[in-house]
Amino acid sequence: MTTQDAQVTSGRATMAVVGGMTGLAIWAMFDILPDILTNPHLFATVLAMGCGFVAVMLAIVGPVQIPRAAMGAAALSIPAAMMLGWGSLRFETAETLWEDSLLIQAWGLFLFIGTPFAAAYVSDKTYWRKYEKLFDYSWAIVVRYTAAWMFVGAFWLLVFLSNALLNIVGISAIETILDYDPVPYVLTGAVLGVALMVGYEMRDYLSAYLVLHLLRLLTPAMLAVVVIFVGALPFQDPNALFGGLSPAGTLLAVVAGAVSLISVSIDKNESEAVSNRLMRLSTEGLALLLPVLAGLIVYSVWLRVAQHGWTPARLASAVLGLFAVAYGVFYVLAVLRRKQWMARIRKANMVIALAMMVACLIWMSPVLDAQRIATNSQVSRYLDGKSRPQDVPIWEMVHEWGLAGAAGAAQLRALEGEEHAELREAVGFASSTGKRYIFERKSEDVLREDRVGRLVEVITLVAEGVELDRELLTNLPDFRLQDWLVSCEREHDPGCVLVLGEFDPASDGQEGMIFLPGSGEGYEAVSVAVRFGALEAAGPIRDGTTGAPVRLSQDQVNQVLAGDFRLAPSRRKALWLGDIELLPQN
Repeated sequence: MTTQDAQVTSGRATMAVVGGMTGLAIWAMFDILPDILTNPHLFATVLAMGCGFVAVMLAIVGPVQIPRAAMGAAALSIPAAMMLGWGSLRFETAETLWEDSLLIQAWGLFLFIGTPFAAAYVSDKTYWRKYEKLFDYSWAIVVRYTAAWMFVGAFWLLVFLSNALLNIVGISAIETILDYDPVPYVLTGAVLGVALMVGYEMRDYLSAYLVLHLLRLLTPAMLAVVVIFVGALPFQDPNALFGGLSPAGTLLAVVAGAVSLISVSIDKNESEAVSNRLMRLSTEGLALLLPVLAGLIVYSVWLRVAQHGWTPARLASAVLGLFAVAYGVFYVLAVLRRKQWMARIRKANMVIALAMMVACLIWMSPVLDAQRIATNSQVSRYLDGKSRPQDVPIWEMVHEWGLAGAAGAAQLRALEGEEHAELREAVGFASSTGKRYIFERKSEDVLREDRVGRLVEVITLVAEGVELDRELLTNLPDFRLQDWLVSCEREHDPGCVLVLGEFDPASDGQEGMIFLPGSGEGYEAVSVAVRFGALEAAGPIRDGTTGAPVRLSQDQVNQVLAGDFRLAPSRRKALWLGDIELLPQN
């Protein structure tokens, strides 16, 4: 064996031992540590410290010797774990901490962003300030980790197949060995360690060069999609765009993708950056459009907060939205100044990355206690009359928002007076059950009753011998109640108008149509019928010639409301508005 072969074998064996010990430590932290550390906050701190140390050290070992890699991992994982432990004081038990994924995500994001800085610093104390080095370390870690975990997956596939094959001939040795709890952890760690070392040895072949150049090809496609989206914005009704689920999550993902593609395109220096004119223009165009996307994120979050108050998720979206704005502003200023715009973006990437690490630490500190802020917001909104009992996120306050949420729920439960009876009952029920689906099922029943009552108030009935009451709307499905409520509570004059009559003498019950205000101009006509004393909806009324859904003007609906129509035969009776024929469709 040559000296080089001996060094390769020794390096792989060392990493196998390190990985195996790491796997053993992970097993001990999850299986033994909970019995030793009964304090949930101390347990969370120690577990985060161990897991963070292992993840960071395995990521940077290879280019960096094991002792120095351990120093870098400790320097990053210890403060992160201490902050997570501090944040865990918001919760009474470890289980509720793990359920608060945002706190865990802040801890993970801090380690993810900080790992290249740690790797660069322990390699050379000046490297952490050099974008070129950070870029290389970042992508090398991603590629090596991905390849190593793929190898681990292939290893376990081989183990399972081998066990199945040997079981055919009555040999169960593999299964017996794997039954010992620490063994799977040790094997996984050892195989991962070897794979990471091999990935480092093959760094000239297993480089990020191919990955980066493939990702660059997506930049023009991303630009085209964003241009179409931005170009379509002026033609969209803001109520329709932001009236349902908040698009902030989608927009944040798009901004993250755009920032990644721009960073990949400008690479680590000018010589490696895109040189093709189309690619450079695509990169610049994508950078110039970032502020539009960032502005929409901020507006979307602001709109949801104004409508429904703060929650931890909305607070996280707001923080990320501010970073999206920072990316947009820095990128636009860099491109508009033209000369050396790529270098300015690289510098901005470093500054924002460090700022995000600081933000993660602040999120885990009492300075930005998301649960406390959300609870205070929701309680204040209810006490100020801005939200109804069914709008208050009671389950989250009782079970997910830690000590602050529980205190807020107790404050609401202590309210006196008949007007707070529904809320007190809901808080009490949420506190008495640990099953969310049971609470939600009861809440849906209460919510449905509320929607039916609100619809009765906002629908104007035009009919003879029929009274609009809860019983008439009781059989409508939940989605129909919700859709109609959104339409009927829009500020149109008139609102929803329901017409019922004897359209088909041969049919039992009455038929008719409801006119619903659209998100823009005009009213949608939906066919309905009364069966067994309850209203049923059949779908939109369509033009007999074109097949398109019929839409009426506000004046025409006022005409219906005034009784200026007639029921006259077509194939059967139809509602005639002048020369316009409207026929209920089943």
